[in-house]
Amino acid sequence: MTLLHPPLFAMRLAWRFSPQVQELTVMFALLDDAGYATDPAPPRGVSTWRRHHRGVGRAGFRVGSVRVESASVTTVLHVSDLHFGRPASSERLDALRELIAELEPDAVAVSGDLTQRCAKREFARARQYLDKIGEVAPYVVIPGNHDIRWLGAVWRNMGGLFRKQAHEFKYSRYKKFICEDLTPSLEVPGAVIAGLNTAHGITRGSITKRFRDLGVIGHVKRADIESVRAAFENASPDAVRIVMVHHNPIRGKLSGRHGLANTEQALHAFASLGTELILCGHDHLQAIHNVERGVHGLVISTAGTISNRLRPGRASSFNLVTIDERTLLITTYAWQDPGCFVPSEERSYTRRAVSRPA
Repeated sequence: MTLLHPPLFAMRLAWRFSPQVQELTVMFALLDDAGYATDPAPPRGVSTWRRHHRGVGRAGFRVGSVRVESASVTTVLHVSDLHFGRPASSERLDALRELIAELEPDAVAVSGDLTQRCAKREFARARQYLDKIGEVAPYVVIPGNHDIRWLGAVWRNMGGLFRKQAHEFKYSRYKKFICEDLTPSLEVPGAVIAGLNTAHGITRGSITKRFRDLGVIGHVKRADIESVRAAFENASPDAVRIVMVHHNPIRGKLSGRHGLANTEQALHAFASLGTELILCGHDHLQAIHNVERGVHGLVISTAGTISNRLRPGRASSFNLVTIDERTLLITTYAWQDPGCFVPSEERSYTRRAVSRPA
C-alpha cells in the first residue's frame, strides 16, 4: 500500500488536471461577476445551495432525479457503513465531515448502513449528519441491510392481504427519516449516479446455502434495473454512468463472502446499460476491482466503514473518485492517528469511452 502525503497528492492532482483547473478558475470568476442563472423552484425536499457551492440541491426525500450543472473534472466522495448507534465513531464522523468541506467534492455517495439497529434515534442522528453534508455538496443515499426492519421482511413473505403493508413497514423508518425514494439518482457535471436498493431482508431473492447470510445478503431486482436504465437515458451522454448498491458484488478478501445473491446477473445487466463504475460497501473492507463483464469491463469501488466495526488489522476508510474525459482515478483515504484521514492507495483506469473503437 503506497502512502501519499496529502499536500503532495493535492499538487499532483492539480498538475495532472491543470488545463481543466485553469478553465474552472475562469468559469467561477465569470459566475461571480454574472451570478447564477435563475432555476425553477426545487422540488419538495431539495434545498438550494449557497452561491459558492457547486450544486442545486441534495438527494433527500422523494425528489426523483436531480441534475447539477457545470465542470470538466468531477469528484465523487464515496462513503459507506456509518452505523450510527453503538459502533459509531464521533471522532471519525467529525473528521470526515470536515474533510468533505475541505475537498468540496461535486457529489457525495452514501452506499447504505446508516444505522446499526434501525432505531429511531440512530436515524435521527444520521439525518442530522446528512443535512450537514448537504450544506457542502449534493449527495445521494440508499439503504443497507441494517436500515430495514426485519420483522417487515418476514411478515411480507407470509403473503396475504397485508403484503403491501409489510413492505411499507420494512422501510418505514428509513423513508421517514432519510429518503422516500429507495432508488434515487443524482447527476452532476461529468457523472450520473443511479442508486439501487439491494437490501430486502429475508426474501426468496436473498436465500443462500449459508444460513448465517439470510437477511444479510442482498439481491438486485429486475424492476430496479429499469430504474437505473431510466436514470442513464435521461442523463447527459458525456456523463460517466455510475451504479450505487449497498452489497458488495465481489467476494470480500477477509470475509470470503459475496454480498449479492445474483452477482453475475447483476454485473452483466449493469454492463449492458453502459455502466463504468459500481459503488458499494457492506463488507467493511475497502477494495478496488476491475472485472471483465460486457465489452469493456467494470470498475468496482468498495468503500470501507467509518464505524468501529472493522476487519482485523484494517482502518476506517472511504474512497474519492476523480473523473475526467480520459481517466477514472480512485483514491482510498484511511484513518490514521492522530485523528485524520489520509490518502493511502490509488488506482487509475482508462475510461471505457476512451477505449471504445471509433
